[in-house]
Amino acid sequence: MKSFVTMLAVLSGAAALVTTTGGHNEVRRASISQSIGLVLESSTMVDKETTNLSPFLQEMVDEQRELQMDVGKAMDVLRKDYPYFLKRAPDFSIYHDSIKIKDSTGKAQLSKLSSYKNAFYVMRTMISLIYDTDRSVLQNRMVYDSTRTQIRVSFNAMLVPKLGGRPVHVDGISVYSIDSIIRDGEGKRRDKGGKIVEHKIEKMLVNGNAIQPPYFGVFGFAQGAVPAGALAGAGAWS
Repeated sequence: MKSFVTMLAVLSGAAALVTTTGGHNEVRRASISQSIGLVLESSTMVDKETTNLSPFLQEMVDEQRELQMDVGKAMDVLRKDYPYFLKRAPDFSIYHDSIKIKDSTGKAQLSKLSSYKNAFYVMRTMISLIYDTDRSVLQNRMVYDSTRTQIRVSFNAMLVPKLGGRPVHVDGISVYSIDSIIRDGEGKRRDKGGKIVEHKIEKMLVNGNAIQPPYFGVFGFAQGAVPAGALAGAGAWS
């Protein structure tokens, strides 16, 4: 009974944020996601007969369950892919077709999954020409920000030149944003979503020196982002 009362209190708080305009329910989903999370926890302790929610709230609870599963899958895939980014193509099944890559200023550098795939291919090709990928190492640390529905990955790559010399260290932070569902301009559900819709590179350093956007210039995707040969051999950075 106590669990049922708790759930009612949470639902009441969530329902208070629902307004009706023009016959359509509008919800500040980000504001009540935490409340829905509490409902999910409480519902496991309440008899099924007492968990009859309105269709609107039930849809939100179901969306949060889907989101939790999608986030778990994305983190598992990223955890498996990151150590091998220098050697093989990652699993692109967790990315949306309209994914965008942005730099720390918020400016989009790439859009569409096809461009995203090509960028990784070019990066691996260029790195393999200059560096020994068998001796190079890529490490990462991953955390999930539930308030923003984002996966943050701090990474460090030690690139060992094929022709000898000091290794080059590339450090950075990538932020992956997941949308539980994709909606059109009117807020109507367009498809299931649950995939990574944005990859933002918050910062990039080469041997401790901060690199300015566009960050893909570090790997030769753009001109003028780093001094010539910055990653091509030892001693280019000190």
